[in-house]
Amino acid sequence: MGKINFTITLKSDGEPASGFGTELIDSILPRNSDGHIIIPSPHIKGIIRENLENIPNKLIAPNVIANLFGKENGSSSLFHIDNAVAPKDAKVIDVTRTKLNEFGVADAGSLRTSEAVASGSIFSGTITTYCNLSRDYENLIKLGLLSLFAIGGGRNRGAGACIVTIDNEGRTPGELLRLLATVDFGETPPKDIKENDFVIADDQVTMKLIFKAKNPVCVPEVPITKNNMIRSGFSIPASAVQGAILHRINDISKKTATACYESGNFRAWPLNPSDNTESTSLRVSFTHKISKLKIKNTDNYLFQDETVKPYDWDKISSKSPLTGTDGVLLADGVSVKLWKSSGMARIVSAHGVHNGDRYDKRNSQKRNFFIVESLAPTLFTGIVSMPKSASDLLLKSLKNDSFVQFGKSRSVRGGGDLSAEIVHFATLPIMKKYEKTIFIIQSPVLIPENLVEKSVEEIISAIVKDSGFGEVEKSSGSVTTQFGWNRTFNDKFISAKSVISPGAVFKLKSPIENIEEKLLKGIGGGRKYGFGAVLPHPGVAEQLFHDEAKPSVLAKTDKNFGTEGFELWEKAKESHLSASQISRVRELTGIDADKAIEYLHRQSDDRPIEIWKRWKELINQIEDGIQKDAMHMEKALKVCQDLLVADKGDN
Repeated sequence: MGKINFTITLKSDGEPASGFGTELIDSILPRNSDGHIIIPSPHIKGIIRENLENIPNKLIAPNVIANLFGKENGSSSLFHIDNAVAPKDAKVIDVTRTKLNEFGVADAGSLRTSEAVASGSIFSGTITTYCNLSRDYENLIKLGLLSLFAIGGGRNRGAGACIVTIDNEGRTPGELLRLLATVDFGETPPKDIKENDFVIADDQVTMKLIFKAKNPVCVPEVPITKNNMIRSGFSIPASAVQGAILHRINDISKKTATACYESGNFRAWPLNPSDNTESTSLRVSFTHKISKLKIKNTDNYLFQDETVKPYDWDKISSKSPLTGTDGVLLADGVSVKLWKSSGMARIVSAHGVHNGDRYDKRNSQKRNFFIVESLAPTLFTGIVSMPKSASDLLLKSLKNDSFVQFGKSRSVRGGGDLSAEIVHFATLPIMKKYEKTIFIIQSPVLIPENLVEKSVEEIISAIVKDSGFGEVEKSSGSVTTQFGWNRTFNDKFISAKSVISPGAVFKLKSPIENIEEKLLKGIGGGRKYGFGAVLPHPGVAEQLFHDEAKPSVLAKTDKNFGTEGFELWEKAKESHLSASQISRVRELTGIDADKAIEYLHRQSDDRPIEIWKRWKELINQIEDGIQKDAMHMEKALKVCQDLLVADKGDN
């Protein structure tokens, strides 16, 4: 896979709005999980595509652009683009606008304030091209990037004007276009895949997988609801792990990839969030319980799992009830931690996209607004077993290029680095200390047609026994529908299935022999599709991971900006300072406090003496506030400004 590193330098203030706002600011800037301002990758990708589609057909054919970006219900995009990220100290300003009515004056209630990133800000990003992508298609991507002259909202008003530069690329958009206009791209992108004859060995090896996500990961577990909200689960399913591995091997040898897929030695477990690369991370459901409050006189909580150890519920304190939680158990072979799903960072983004065939003029303007809740970039760990010949190719591929993608919208999300290491199954942390008769289901378990009407306990008992694990003493879980998902090798979608949900727990009446062999086989059918993965229970959690968020320490003030803004508003009404004047002072305060004070000083020279006398006390108060704490005064002035506008509208 190739890398195209680029920078976007703003030549005017940019407004790449996130789609969200607050009570004080109607439109806020998008930021990543580290607080850096970003230009979202879907926005960059959309503008690049729009620019390329505006090129006359005789120069670049529409099917070539469709190949590059992926076809609806067809091939995927040939590249992955990261968010373009600004430095931590990027300057943020507020832009306030009103709408004029038919009389040429501001409409009451039309005042809007948006965050903007200041001119001169530099954003850095990376595009990763797919394996063996031709040089012509790479040049087409560069043409789209270099043709990007504005980003964000208000581009038709001059906002977000920018210049794009690409590392080690000195050609202009015109030069690239002249070159590409002479290229015969053909119907499909060429791939230089060399078919090698590898010996398919049956030797089975186990590998530890480590995935370090570079951008948000979205792996939905349920369909989109009526509110067009796409919610990500916190686990990368075993089916997705298998798919990524098989595609890697397939790029080197189709024969080996096919043999691996069909081998009984091929089994992947999900990639789950982890605290470090050495831990085994296991998904748990609401069978694992935690007290709502800390144990008295301690910094820890009470944990419980009824399947592992019965609990005397009569002894529970009414002040510290137990509540079920989903998440992951982090086992390092010594202790077990619980990382609650609710404690995992998420990123919410809003999107408006075109629907339908992009080349059908009747449908090209249909838009669809939706919101995506993704898991913030984090560390994932997992396990995979496969034939040694396939593992050799996978390790070779990852050594050459470790970049992979998981989840939905992989051209703009789910990218990161994957590494693999051959290990002995018995040395994994999960095998050093575990409950010998208790297992946790890690991926959906297919329910046979003859069992769908049975109870959950009866279904689990029957499937576990049929899989050779033995008699079940106790179990806990739930039944759900696994909805259809990605194509397989035969190019067909997998239909919806009734399954036992991941996180279900079952306890055997007696320990099993050949545990590694049993875990590789799993329970139920559908191993090829990632179904039926289980792992031994590491035991009840002993502590909580990511216990409490550390709040930012704010300096104490005698009064908050809301109260001070209200006082400024009352004085502004008496002195007849307008909302536009307050707005100007506030904007200058956000840009440069000295310029704001200079503006205030000019009022004594530019205004008649009678007006200056009326304004003097309030202007001096604002100046003192800016000198003491410019950020605080900027917020107070925003409150004053909004109240002045609202007051004018009421009158």
